[in-house]
Amino acid sequence: MKNLRYSLFLIFILLSLAVKSQGAAESINVGYYIKFLAINNKEENAIIDLYYWYRFKLPKDTTDLKDYYNLEIVNGDIIVNDVQEERLIGNQFYVSGRLKGKFHFVSDFANYPFDKQKLYIQLEHPTLTEDMLRLVPDSTSYIKCRQPRSFWGLSKGLESDGLFASSSRFELGKRTYETDFGDPEIEEPNSVYSNLSYCIFVSRDPSPYTIKFMLPLIIILCLAYLVFYIPADALDLACGLTVTSLLAGIAFQWTISDDLPDVGYLTCVDKIFYLSYILIMLAMVQTVWTYHLEKNGNVKLSNMLEILGRWLFPIFFFGGSGMFIWAAYY
Repeated sequence: MKNLRYSLFLIFILLSLAVKSQGAAESINVGYYIKFLAINNKEENAIIDLYYWYRFKLPKDTTDLKDYYNLEIVNGDIIVNDVQEERLIGNQFYVSGRLKGKFHFVSDFANYPFDKQKLYIQLEHPTLTEDMLRLVPDSTSYIKCRQPRSFWGLSKGLESDGLFASSSRFELGKRTYETDFGDPEIEEPNSVYSNLSYCIFVSRDPSPYTIKFMLPLIIILCLAYLVFYIPADALDLACGLTVTSLLAGIAFQWTISDDLPDVGYLTCVDKIFYLSYILIMLAMVQTVWTYHLEKNGNVKLSNMLEILGRWLFPIFFFGGSGMFIWAAYY
């Protein structure tokens, strides 16, 4: 009796595994090799030229084999898609080709010019749901080529518009479409599709950008700083310097912002500019204050404010700018 129970239990396990394996989803191994990219920060898109390949176990029904590996780019527009090779290797089918497309990305310029962007290539099958087909990265190929995992699919020297590709990553996910697409034969409207995202992390060399905006800004602030060495009775000259510095700073900020899209948050550069405006405004307030103090005979307090301003102005600018840069970089 005991042996009979074990036998029945074993048969049940084997039948369960057989049913499970029969209903398991097939998979397509996907690989990329990026050979060129051109990033447009202002329009938040990137032209990416790449080689791709798919490798999968040959399905039982091969009448519509091209539809089986007809994968869809969901976050971009294809410019060129040239299938170069299709062949059977053992019990697996291999497809390779070259693709060029315009891919859209959501930028994050809060730390500009110390920002890091993410470029995505998102792939799905247009008709086969997740329980029928899954997309997975072709890890075997990358390991065979001895590429570091953080650099899978990237050629050396990928750079565009001051940004360079620093690493990559495959991300497995799912996408649910809460619709029946108008098909009356679909009983369940929530269709789940396997989604494979290839993420390219791009970084910026901040050195030239920092010099590009910091050097002219420091020159502008030097003009405003001169008010602390102008006699208090020369109010018109001091006000002229501060107003000129303020207008020059605003114009320069507009020039810098032309390279970026319109964003609803402050970037690191914006914070430094606004700190400069506040300091210029305080320098003007100090100038008018010392003028009235000296005019009313309080020369000692007027001179003390002048000396205090000479020290606090650069300390607040370089200290505040350093804090903003440190927070953005680290």
